[in-house]
This record gives sequence, C-alpha cells and structure tokens, in this order.
Amino acid sequence: MGDSNILLDAKITPIPVLVDEKASNTPDRTFAIIPKTANINDGFRDYKYSELAQAGNKMSWWLEKELEKSVIPETLAYMGAPDLRYTFLYLATQKTRRPLLFPLNQNSRAGHLGILTAIGCKTLLASQDQIELWNALHPEIDTFKVLVVPELEYFLKVEETKEYPYNFSWQDVKDDVGIILHTSGSTGLPKPIKYTNHMLSIFATDSGDLATMFEGLRTFVPLPPSWGLGVAFHMIMSIQFGTIPISLPTDSPQPLTAEYVDKVHTSVQAEAGVYIPYVLEQLSKTPEYLEHMKGLKYIGYGGAPLSREIGDIFAKFTHVQPIMGSTEAGSWGLRKSDPKDWIYYDFDPSSGFQFHKFQDDLYESVIVKHKDPEMAKRQLVFYVFPDLEEFHTKDIWKEHETKKGLWQYAGRMDDFVKLSSLTKFNATHVEGLILKDPRVTGAIMGGDGQMRPFLLLELADNSAHETIDSLWPTIEAANDSLSAEIQLQKNMVLLTKEGKRMKRGFKGLPKRRETLLDYAKEIENLY
Repeated sequence: MGDSNILLDAKITPIPVLVDEKASNTPDRTFAIIPKTANINDGFRDYKYSELAQAGNKMSWWLEKELEKSVIPETLAYMGAPDLRYTFLYLATQKTRRPLLFPLNQNSRAGHLGILTAIGCKTLLASQDQIELWNALHPEIDTFKVLVVPELEYFLKVEETKEYPYNFSWQDVKDDVGIILHTSGSTGLPKPIKYTNHMLSIFATDSGDLATMFEGLRTFVPLPPSWGLGVAFHMIMSIQFGTIPISLPTDSPQPLTAEYVDKVHTSVQAEAGVYIPYVLEQLSKTPEYLEHMKGLKYIGYGGAPLSREIGDIFAKFTHVQPIMGSTEAGSWGLRKSDPKDWIYYDFDPSSGFQFHKFQDDLYESVIVKHKDPEMAKRQLVFYVFPDLEEFHTKDIWKEHETKKGLWQYAGRMDDFVKLSSLTKFNATHVEGLILKDPRVTGAIMGGDGQMRPFLLLELADNSAHETIDSLWPTIEAANDSLSAEIQLQKNMVLLTKEGKRMKRGFKGLPKRRETLLDYAKEIENLY
C-alpha cells in the first residue's frame, strides 16, 4: 500500500500549504487539463499550479465576504456544474476550515433534506445552472442560506489576487472535517460520511498501487467531481501525487456518448483514463475509437463490473486496471492487476481484506481490523465505524482456480435471490444476459422466498410497442444457461408501466429495493 511514512503526522503537509508551495516553486507545473470553453471543439489547455493557488485565494475571499465568521465552522453544501469550482471550493474550505458536503444532484428531495439535517448544514451553494436543485426543496429551502457561486470564468481569469492567510500546522487541522460524501441510498435514504483531513490522507496514500500507477500521468477522468472516485482523481491524487486530471466541458452530454468521449481522446494527448464500464462498452463497438485509445498506458474502470468480453478488447493494447471502493471504506487497497487476468482483483494483504464463505465457491469480502494499532490506523473504515472489529462489505467473490489470492467479482449479497427451496442464484448475472437485447433498458429479477422467480423489464422508448411474446426469445436464451428451477416462465414476466419507470441511482443503475416496492402489488399478483 502507500508509503507508511506519509501517515506519520510530522510528514504530512496541509493541502493549502502544499498547493502554495507548488505554485511558488513550480508555478508553470500543470495541475489539470481543462476545456478552453464549454464547447469541446475549442480544444483544451494546461491549467497551472500558479492559477490554482490564485483561484483558491479568490474562492476563499468570496466565502469570507458572503459568510459570517463563527467559532464553530459552518458546514457548506455545493452542487454545481462538473468543473474546477469543486476543486476551488475544496481548497477554499480547507483554507477557511469549513466542512464541505458534495451531495449528488440525483438525490430525491427526502434524500437531500435527510443528509442536510443529519450534518446540521444550513448554507447551500450552487452554480447558477444548478440552483434549481436547491430551490426544489421548497418550502424547507426558506430556512437555508442559498448562495450562487460566481461563474467559472471569474476564477480562471488571471489577475493579481491577495493571498488568503493560512497559518495552521497539520496538528492544527488533521481532525477537521474536510469533505462529506454520502452513500448511494440504494437500500434507503443516503447516509452522510464525514472525512477528516487525516482520513483523506489515508484515502490518498492507502489505495494500493492506484496512486503510484497514475502518478504524473495526464489522465482522462470523465467522472463527476462529487463522486468518491471523482474526488480522488480531481482533488486528492492530483494535489498529493501529481496525477493530471483531464476534465470534460460543462456541456458534455449525459449519459456520455462514445462519439463525444472519442472527441476528447483526439483533442488532448491523454496517457491514461478512468471510466465507468458503460462508456467502455460503447467505445468498444467502433474500431476507430479503439485506435485513438492505443496511446493510453492504463485504463482504469470502476463503479460497476466490466464484462470479460469488453475488457479483453482493451487488454489487447493496454493495461486494464479494476478500481473499487466504497463511501464508508474509501479506495480499496488493490495491487496492479495481472495483464492476462485483469478481471481478477489482487488485494494488498495490509488492507485487512479477508474472504468468508458465502455459499459453494463464493465468498464475501470482509475488512478485518488489524491487531497491530499502527496498521489499524491505516484502515479508513474503522474511523467511520470505530466500534467495529470487522466490516462486512456485502460484496461476493470467486477465487481464481489456479492463482490463489486473485478474486473475480461475483455481485452483491443483495443481488442473490433465495427461493423457497433454499436455492440461491445471482440475479444480476441473468439480468445482464437479458440486457444485451437493445430493446431492454432495465431488468430486475427477484423471487425471495417464492417457488419460482419473476422478471420485471423496462423497455427503451423506441421499443414501447414490444410485448412479452416478442421479447421471449431473449428470455429463452437466458434460460438456456440456468437450471430448471431458476428458469423464467412467461407468466412470471412483467413490463414496467408508462410513467412508472425504474428508480435509478446516481450511477444510472436501477435501484432494486425502491423499484420492487413500486411494483409490489403487481408482483404479488403474479403469485
């Protein structure tokens, strides 16, 4: 894992000091590569550390002007366009010693209010184009202070800016809450997770080989800066390890298209990239797009599993690296993957991961607290849950047949359905087979405690005329790989209703629990 010396308090430099030192000693050093305008056709430019330090000062002075000073630092929440203002706010709240929450704009109204109440946040910030997300909290919004952050151009403009004073040592600030993220809320309302500055230092340094792999590389990061992985690459690894993130223009389509991502690849000379599997799947379909990626030293992926079929396409010309973590446990300590067995995860032993039998040849990953107190200090999850001795991730794995210690992801515990016969099966595996049909945009298979499983399907807008009969060949093909007890029957298939689509999380994946609750009556009628 990361150099243990960096976790000795005396060795750590506070983020504002680190940025100012780099701006002073190497002012022309590239911090990030950013679009020149909101239009991708206008190209990209290098953004220097001298500019970053200036923007951090501008944002700090703006906060001081807009907010009253208090003995107890107030917590700020920011939702904005996916640009450098996230980094500027992180730097400014570090300087002014204010906790900073990055909520996801896909949260429900109840989700937003639940998080804000839990952390006692009463000050909401937004870019102008995102302010309606806060206004949607009416009438409760009237009890909050709401501020619009100046446009990005204001912070990018090069002009002499007075340095915002910062005279704190690491000992002064290590226990300050730096960033607050939250869980996805896939099993209920999202829960806030507070990261102190010390925890953020662990987040950065104990991510296995991840930090050193991408150190100094111009890395395309088409991920929202409010995601945990986005925070890691856009803020922490960039400042502490010199990873150079390449940002998307603010007008980039959502979800990203392969054509748009290819424009970035051809507009700027990237040396690595970190993608969600959906983007890689789209890129893999066009040989020309693949050709433009052959200069990448590494392709990292995270957020969801990547199929072997798709990953093997990229593994022919570059190193494919799985990246995994959780809001509660941070980035997991993974070693550099074996190029031939990229789909397997290699856990650093010092991370504390153990594998407990789930069923047959499947195991759950469990983070066990080190008995050595110094080693335990490097396990972020036990700062979040100090009373635990082990943390059950609920992720399920299958070990390599011949290379012991390498593990292939097999799904979440929640993905497994147990029929009344006690037979268990991985619903996501079957759903993946059915989702290969372009007419299907969502599939949820269930049947806990029942004699046989059911299937709920959501169709693409241009396939609304399709019926269960017309879709049956796809389902039959999936059935061919299943035992008789698990095979789907035609009378156990449901289609979602117009105006009642599947609930989705921030990664765009269906929220199983909430969607099944929406269709509880219809599912009950099947049985």
